[in-house]
Amino acid sequence: MPRDRQLTTARILAAAEGIIARAGVGAVGVNAVAEAAGVDKVLIYRYFGGRTQLLRALARERRLWPQVELPAPDPGALSSLAEDLIAILLANARALRAHPLARRAAAWQFTERDELARDAAAARDAHVRAIVTALRARHRVPAFVDLDAIVALHWAAITHLALHAGGGAFAGLELRRDDDWARAERALARTINALLGAGDG
Repeated sequence: MPRDRQLTTARILAAAEGIIARAGVGAVGVNAVAEAAGVDKVLIYRYFGGRTQLLRALARERRLWPQVELPAPDPGALSSLAEDLIAILLANARALRAHPLARRAAAWQFTERDELARDAAAARDAHVRAIVTALRARHRVPAFVDLDAIVALHWAAITHLALHAGGGAFAGLELRRDDDWARAERALARTINALLGAGDG
C-alpha cells in the first residue's frame, strides 16, 4: 500500500475511533468521519467501501473490543481451572474498564441489531466458546460442573459491571472507583473458587 494511502487510512480509522469514544458507534457516519479526519468522504468509500466496512476494518485490528487469550501454562506452576477462569474473566473485564472505546463498542453490540452488531456478537460468542474449549483441554472438569453455564453467567456479569466503569453505579458499587472495582473482582474470584475449588488443575 502506498505510504500516502497508509497515512490517510490511519487518519480515517483514528477519526472513527474518536467518534466512537465520544458518542458511540451509532454516531459513526461517512460524513462525520470524513470531517473528523479532514479528508474527502470519497476516500472513505474508495479505501473501505462505506461505514460498515470501515467498522469491520476497526474490528479486524481489534480496536473496537478486546479479545483476551488464556495465558500460556507455566510449566513451573500448575494452575487450577478456577484460577485460569478467574484470570481470563478479569483480563477481559479490565480491558473493557480501561478503554472507553472498547466499552462503547461492547455496549453497542448488546443494543443494536444491525448486520455488523450481529457479526460482532457472533465473533464474541465464538471467542468465548474457544476459551471454554481451551479450559476443557487444560483441566479435568468434573461431570457435575456445567462449565458452559458458569462461564456464560460470570462473563456476562463482569462484562456488565465493566460497562458501568465510565460512570454511574450499579447495585451500590461505583465502578469508576478502584476500591469498588476491587470488591467486584474479589467477589468474582470467591464465587468461582466456591463453585470450582482451587485444587482442580
